[in-house]
Amino acid sequence: MTRFTGPGGTPRLMPRALAVAHVAIAILLIPLTLFPITLAPVLLIGPAWTILLARRLWRGDPAVIRTLRRTHVVFLAIDALLIWYGVWMLRAAEESAARGGGLLGGLGLIPIGWGAVLGCFSLLTLIVARPLQPSVGSV
Repeated sequence: MTRFTGPGGTPRLMPRALAVAHVAIAILLIPLTLFPITLAPVLLIGPAWTILLARRLWRGDPAVIRTLRRTHVVFLAIDALLIWYGVWMLRAAEESAARGGGLLGGLGLIPIGWGAVLGCFSLLTLIVARPLQPSVGSV
């Protein structure tokens, strides 16, 4: 019995649920990464890496938890940048509206919303993955 398997070798539910959630998030992110077509190869790295993590979680690789935690710490930083960028867009739209423009001012809410959703997902993943982390000498 390891951290990823229960009695009799049956797989535990939490790593599998995390794997399914990671695939769902990656599928939701793929259309967003394809929108700026010139940056698509670079932006697709995030969803592709998320799917690779999901595959390792599904298979029950005990070494994936450390990688998962490091990845989501980096994702939290990216999510914070998304939120900051959305706030910056809203401030720029406010200044533009003061000069008579600002038709697309509400677009700043999109990165704020995505940053908040993805940040919550990363935080939830870090919280759920903490008890799954193998002890120091077991990996």
